[in-house]
Amino acid sequence: MKIPSSLNAPSPGTGPVSDRAGTAKPASTGTQPVVGASVHLSELSSQLTSSVTGGDFDHAKVEAIKQAIADGKLTVNADAVADKLIANALALSGHATK
Repeated sequence: MKIPSSLNAPSPGTGPVSDRAGTAKPASTGTQPVVGASVHLSELSSQLTSSVTGGDFDHAKVEAIKQAIADGKLTVNADAVADKLIANALALSGHATK
């Protein structure tokens, strides 16, 4: 059985995405952004943001660790890392630790 040549050619919009990039039309929702709109974040969001930007970052310590890694002198205590990971997981799940 012979397949007609018209079936071998891809129909418009069925080729790779790069072939279709110019044919896509932006979706129109019919709404415009509201000028002067405000957004209110919850208290929890504010707490999370402040904890991320808190003073827990020690730039000198980070640089010392980076240098130790580069020099091949960094040693990792796997037991201590595992204990702290477990303690953090328990704290996040609401379980008390010793």
